Amino acid sequence: MQAGEESQVVEEAPPETTKPRPKRRGRVTVFDNWCKGCGLCVAFCPRKVFELGPEGHPVVAHEERCTACNWCVYHCPDFAIVVELVEGDEPARKTGQSVGGRVRR
Repeated sequence: MQAGEESQVVEEAPPETTKPRPKRRGRVTVFDNWCKGCGLCVAFCPRKVFELGPEGHPVVAHEERCTACNWCVYHCPDFAIVVELVEGDEPARKTGQSVGGRVRR
């Protein structure tokens, strides 16, 4: 060490006190009777949760990927998407549930 320099002590947290943050998860609902099928949610979802269904409307194909970022909610021009934050180990919904007349895949 040269004259005029101060030594800095860097302390690290003990490994047992640092825990990884739990993953944010979302439960996604698309209201088909409001959706006009513009495809914004399918094209721009950062986690690729949506796919186009046979009628050209989005379906929630990979709900387990959802991080509840709400991009789809904020950008849907028809207000047809709702994302609920899933807490803890709450199970995801099963596919095959009908929302607004169409069957989820």
